[in-house]
Amino acid sequence: MQADVKKVLTETYQIRDVGEVLCPSNQTVKDGSTFSCTVQVGGEGKTVTITVTGEDGRYEVGAPG
Repeated sequence: MQADVKKVLTETYQIRDVGEVLCPSNQTVKDGSTFSCTVQVGGEGKTVTITVTGEDGRYEVGAPG
């Protein structure tokens, strides 16, 4: 998941210098559930919200804040 989050931030949000992505393990994959991942952007810690969008593991990545 971390690699996919990094790809979305780089390609969809056009963010450069995306470093390590840390997402909590064992999250519930249930439609509508959300959790946060920590992302290094330009050496700064940012938070992105992950929203599960279906029972099959699809999810959306929010913009870092």
